[in-house]
Amino acid sequence: MHKTRLRLAAAALPALLLAAACSSSTDSTKDADGPPTVLAGKAPLTTEQLSKALVTDSDVPGWTVQPSQTADSSDTSRLTADKPVCQPLADITSSNPTIHRMAFIGAAFAKTTATSGATPEVINQMLVASHAPGDAKKVIASVKTALAGCTGFTATDSTGTKTPFTISKGPAVPTGDESVAYVMNDAADKKTGAALVAVVQTGDTVTAYLSVKSSGGAGPLPIEVARKQSDKLKAALAARK
Repeated sequence: MHKTRLRLAAAALPALLLAAACSSSTDSTKDADGPPTVLAGKAPLTTEQLSKALVTDSDVPGWTVQPSQTADSSDTSRLTADKPVCQPLADITSSNPTIHRMAFIGAAFAKTTATSGATPEVINQMLVASHAPGDAKKVIASVKTALAGCTGFTATDSTGTKTPFTISKGPAVPTGDESVAYVMNDAADKKTGAALVAVVQTGDTVTAYLSVKSSGGAGPLPIEVARKQSDKLKAALAARK
């Protein structure tokens, strides 16, 4: 499967769900003079460090990984849930979440197809983010709390467009320090408007995965990739000065 085909296929994923994953990489780990901001003795991973820790085709044989190519650093779009209890779920797919990301990168990935140029059956997006010490745990905790009380909400994006979602339980995610998964269903597009969302906290990082079938509907959990990504992030975190 050509990476161009994967990139085009990923562009067909539900636009609202990809607000964060398709936006640019950003880096808040540097101050005006350039050096990393050291918090609690450890600097959050920078965009460069996250990029080096991103899984590649060679890390996960049988998969094709395409890093995001966008470079618009002005993207500050935010999804707002009409129910405050649901806001952490909207934040996972928002470019400007309540709990600030210090740096983040995105990528599309899919199982490598046997036929060159064929569209994969399942298309995935990932958003890998670094956080200030303690914030990654706050993110995963807020998502779990939201899932306990949120069964649906209407999200409003920065243009004023409203999209209604229902929320249902996802599969177990056996990787990372803490993890959780759920399904976001676009109530206005019940046939194809669903995506599996998995959130994995590894140290001071949070990786969000969105999986959609090309034919419509939520895709399966890409656990092989998620495990390898968590392992690479652990190594990157351990190597911090």
